[in-house]
Amino acid sequence: MKTSAQLFLTLITLGLTAALPCAQAAEKPAKAGQRAKAAAEEHDKMLTEKLKLTAEQQEKLAAIRKTQAEQLKAVRGDRTKMADVLKTGREQVRAILTPEQQKEFDAIKPEGRPGRKGKKAGGET
Repeated sequence: MKTSAQLFLTLITLGLTAALPCAQAAEKPAKAGQRAKAAAEEHDKMLTEKLKLTAEQQEKLAAIRKTQAEQLKAVRGDRTKMADVLKTGREQVRAILTPEQQKEFDAIKPEGRPGRKGKKAGGET
């Protein structure tokens, strides 16, 4: 009887241990989406401070980001289309800026992973 109880507890423990990675994997997309949203918000905050955006410019920036997020979601997985959406978004942001702000904006590195600028698909620079 004691052996049956130990076997039962062992099987339950193994089952729970096997289920844990599945539960954690299900949470990752939400966390990744939250990280992307937080990064975009942080970038917009940096732009607001560095470029001294007016309230009207901040509203326009928020609208551009919302549209951009929807477009990126629609083309997820297609790197070329995603790059086009990002480029278009950057052009739209630049268009709402004054000439002085545009100069400062042009000096800011485009969004994306650091160290990727100028690299080709084959790893060449």
